[in-house]
Amino acid sequence: MNDGIITVFGIGIILIATGITIGYYFSNKNRILRALKKHPFKRIGLIKDNEYVKIKGKAISNDTSLVSPIGKRKCVYYQVEIQEKRSSGKSSHWHTIVKEHKFQDFIIESQTEKAIVITNVPNKNKRIYLNKDVEHSSGTWNDAPEFLENYLRSHGRESTGFLGFNKSIRYKEGAIEVGENITIMGTAKWKESDHNFDQYSSKSLFISGDGENKLIITDDPKAQESKKTSLH
Repeated sequence: MNDGIITVFGIGIILIATGITIGYYFSNKNRILRALKKHPFKRIGLIKDNEYVKIKGKAISNDTSLVSPIGKRKCVYYQVEIQEKRSSGKSSHWHTIVKEHKFQDFIIESQTEKAIVITNVPNKNKRIYLNKDVEHSSGTWNDAPEFLENYLRSHGRESTGFLGFNKSIRYKEGAIEVGENITIMGTAKWKESDHNFDQYSSKSLFISGDGENKLIITDDPKAQESKKTSLH
């Protein structure tokens, strides 16, 4: 009997470990890092039309920058996820109550060269991973500050529940800040433009994505450690 219990327990541990490993391997972050690692970085001036390329550089606002709602950071892309802890019987779990992302087209500057990143493509044509580096929480003895309460209300939510008691809520935000080092990969198109990045050409490089070659954007530092820059 004891041997049977031990065997069942061991199988349970193995299944849990396997589930964790599979979840980690197929996470959005690691799928993006693996995809990026297959390609070398390329200088903007050496990129050919319709080429699927990887670039690293600094994000620059193309116009007026966005301001992230939680970190209040000037940025070109942000993601926010807010979760509420809910109890069900003897167990509890985190339930997502707000999930928002906003973005704008922006410029990436790499070794004094610039390209325009077109982010306004269908979600199925892009893969984004941003480090959630701004976090807040509110709960029993920790009231949500006014700006978070206002943000919740803008999404039809509140930090308090029955009789005004605080809910257990956690707030996470990731953003591509103006001036931040990022990595992108996408399909290149040289087009006539009035940006005048190059005094010798009227064309600028635009990077975007489609169903076959997705636009990939991440601010994870590990993405910058991939293969060396291509010189041709």
